[in-house]
Amino acid sequence: MASISDEDMATLQKLSNDYEPEVEGPLVGQRQSSHAITAQYAQADPVYVRKTAALPHTYSHYRTVRGDGNCGWRAIMFGYFEALLRLGDPMKILAEESRLKSLNNLLNAVGFQEVLYEDFVEETISLLRQTATSIPCHDNGAGLLHSFNDAGMSNAIITHFRLITSAWMKTHADTYQPFLPDKSVDEYCATSIEPYQVEIEHLGMNALIEAVINPAGMAVEILYLDRSEGNEVNSHRFELLGPDGQALHPHAPTIRLLYRPGHYDLLYKIEDIADMMAPVQVSQMPMPAVYSMSHYSGFEATPSYSHTDTAPGFAILNLSPNVQMADFPSLTGFSPTYDLPASFIDDLSPSPISPAPETLPSPPMSIPSATSMTRAQECSFRKSKYEVEPEYRRPVVHQAPCETPAMKNNGASPAHFRSEDFQPEICDPGSEYRVRGKR
Repeated sequence: MASISDEDMATLQKLSNDYEPEVEGPLVGQRQSSHAITAQYAQADPVYVRKTAALPHTYSHYRTVRGDGNCGWRAIMFGYFEALLRLGDPMKILAEESRLKSLNNLLNAVGFQEVLYEDFVEETISLLRQTATSIPCHDNGAGLLHSFNDAGMSNAIITHFRLITSAWMKTHADTYQPFLPDKSVDEYCATSIEPYQVEIEHLGMNALIEAVINPAGMAVEILYLDRSEGNEVNSHRFELLGPDGQALHPHAPTIRLLYRPGHYDLLYKIEDIADMMAPVQVSQMPMPAVYSMSHYSGFEATPSYSHTDTAPGFAILNLSPNVQMADFPSLTGFSPTYDLPASFIDDLSPSPISPAPETLPSPPMSIPSATSMTRAQECSFRKSKYEVEPEYRRPVVHQAPCETPAMKNNGASPAHFRSEDFQPEICDPGSEYRVRGKR
């Protein structure tokens, strides 16, 4: 066999170094069950079988990231934007926009020219604003996923954060230099941080988290799927710590990464999925009007939002007759107006529209006692001897001019068994057989 010359060997080595495997699939994939990882390793080493079998019990879903040399960067960046979307706070996104713009000063401080990075910054700010306008999220993050699968936008954002990480390491060289015994921080950034399609290493990951993720109030958890001992994947959490070594924000939004040698994917706990699919809070949507139906003053067409309205009524939010605005403190302070069609109001009440009284009466079943009735109301009822003292002499009964059979059967009459002041009515047999005009 002919020997290979040094020149040919150098050529083969160069071809090997420059070889890039063909990668397929989306830049960022759809979220899927982590049982798929278990199936991938079903025939692998027993260590991997045990660890991947235990993974779905805590981390229910995962998301693939294309292994094109940018997977670690892309996974972190997508997790950052997804965490902002999951928080659902446009003001938080506005604060992040201001903070990232201020980091331009850091880029200038290490010698990066604005003409070099301004287009990358613009893409990042554009996606931040797009994320803010998509709150509340109704598509389960589909819009964000579409943006990150746009190679132009996704790669521009990655380059922006590569430059921020490089600038951060250069301005904190004393922190990172002890981990680089063979080269300077500037050399490391020039070969391992700034170039495109160079995978992020542990030192660069740490700098990226310190520069961008932790100041945003977020944490990163990396789970290592390797041959180390144990039945579960090992994990390491990157978060802001206080002087006592305790986490300053133990419940901070967390970006979770699954690391397999040379590759990163995104992981999700069950509660992460629940946050993304949670129903929209009422306080983030236009408030529907609450209309009250009074049994005494007719329909109130003016929307009522005061938490002092304690009368029973009908509400669009809740059809219970006991609904109160005090049950929805986040809804107070709104004052929208609604124009109702006249036919709608007529169907609800035949009485004229009138303003609601300041103090609404009791519910219909609470009837005032007979002693509180006016003189005009008393004429509609026949007295009973049991209402007065025992020595009371039965007076001459006079037929009230407004007494009708319907009135006798009215539940408000003391003679009716449903009345809270029920008394047997006085019987006058002579009046029942009296012929009008004769004695």
